[in-house]
Amino acid sequence: MARRIRIMLLALVVIVVLANVWLIVLSTGRPPAPPPLPNPNGYDDFLKAATLLTGDVYQLSTLNHDGLRALVATNAETLRLLKLGLTRKCSVPTDSAMANVPGMMSDLAHLKSLARLLTDEGQLAEMENRYADAAHSYLDAIRFGNEMSRGGFIINRLVGVACEAIGGSPLAKLVPILKPDEARSVITALEKVDSARVTWEEVRRNEDRFSRYQLRKGFNPIAWATTRWSRWRSMQKDQTKHRIIMAHERLLTAELALRCYQSEQGRAPTGLEQLVPQYLQRVPSDPFNGRPMIYRPQGTNWLLYSVGPDGVDDGGQRVGGSVSGAVPRSDLFYDSPY
Repeated sequence: MARRIRIMLLALVVIVVLANVWLIVLSTGRPPAPPPLPNPNGYDDFLKAATLLTGDVYQLSTLNHDGLRALVATNAETLRLLKLGLTRKCSVPTDSAMANVPGMMSDLAHLKSLARLLTDEGQLAEMENRYADAAHSYLDAIRFGNEMSRGGFIINRLVGVACEAIGGSPLAKLVPILKPDEARSVITALEKVDSARVTWEEVRRNEDRFSRYQLRKGFNPIAWATTRWSRWRSMQKDQTKHRIIMAHERLLTAELALRCYQSEQGRAPTGLEQLVPQYLQRVPSDPFNGRPMIYRPQGTNWLLYSVGPDGVDDGGQRVGGSVSGAVPRSDLFYDSPY
């Protein structure tokens, strides 16, 4: 009996403590309200484009040239609206998204299909040997992934990361094909994306605001306490995905610059700093340690890589597939699997 009373008293104390924590969370350190939505908002153009999308953009492998050309032509207005949105400032309407989470999730599924449409457009250009046009379609998918997640929560950023990977993977395969003048155009575009990248700090602030909104709707202190650790672990993995896409795109930019240098100078540079400012605005840093990407000349070739999610320089060992979500102990290259 006495033991049962002690357990009940302990449980009561825990509830009181958690309730006080809840009150502190709600009453202090409230993040500032987000800035007003841009007007016009490119995100609205994205949503309009998604409603017009027709055909199955995921059946690329089954389409021949005529089928792919028909799919792209049918979605000409979809592509026009999508690319119009990329010329405007963008922001997720967070207030309406928080009030209608199922609607936001539905929107995200449709938005991801737009990235596929852009890669379909790129594949059509490749079939027609228009490699510069293909590269810019893939670049649009990368830009889209960044912009459609601006102002959003972690889930928005994760879908944005997926869209960037949808464009980045085929773009990496074009690297050996692009001519120096075509590569320079891609480098400029990638550097522009990187300079205007959605930061993880922005995502965290928006997610914090979302969490507070949910707490105000109804707080269960036990559920809050028991899921806090798993939420933190999940957030760490999500941040790693954000950094991986950054590393891929910075490596891709540097790889293109190295090839331009080699083509024009007849040799590889001795260090990445020789690429600045003629080929790059700055030496790209590794998002996993904040240092310059690792570059090692090897005769007429080179090793260029990021230390990867484990933060350890493994001497240029390529990344393999992750097992059960574990952090792979190897390095990351521009053409490593996403």
